[in-house]
Amino acid sequence: MKDKIHPTTERLNLLIDQGVTFRMTGVANRLNRSASAFYRNGFGIGVQEWRLVLVLGKHPELTVGDAALAADLDTASASRALKALKDRDFVSLEMTTSRGRATIARLTDAGRTLHAALIKAGAVRAARIIEGLSDEELTQLFALLGRIKQNADGLIQDQAQAGQEL
Repeated sequence: MKDKIHPTTERLNLLIDQGVTFRMTGVANRLNRSASAFYRNGFGIGVQEWRLVLVLGKHPELTVGDAALAADLDTASASRALKALKDRDFVSLEMTTSRGRATIARLTDAGRTLHAALIKAGAVRAARIIEGLSDEELTQLFALLGRIKQNADGLIQDQAQAGQEL
């Protein structure tokens, strides 16, 4: 005898399957778990460190706050990750008075070598992620993700204005 699915369960599955936030966070969580394992096992760094190395590879000198913003991390997480990278000689951190009491982060020679390796390995991983998508589909995907990001930024702004802690 075939198991019957309860109508409420069926409706919930439909809502979950069609819910944009649920699906996007599900994909993001899978990609994040995969990236975490990939970069931890391959390079001995976590996702936050990976993001910061990529940002500093593109912008050679950033304050901790600017690096956090560019890597889409909160400042406390970025500070901890940068300290871990400094402990492994991938970044240098320099206190400055010319920009208030800001700390400037830069990749070291070892950090630039790590950055190059991350770019190369990341390209292989990215190719696997987008496997089967045409150039047209990728263009459309990036456009849609850009619009969704703008909408999400608007939600965050609305929540902040309403006094919600983010």
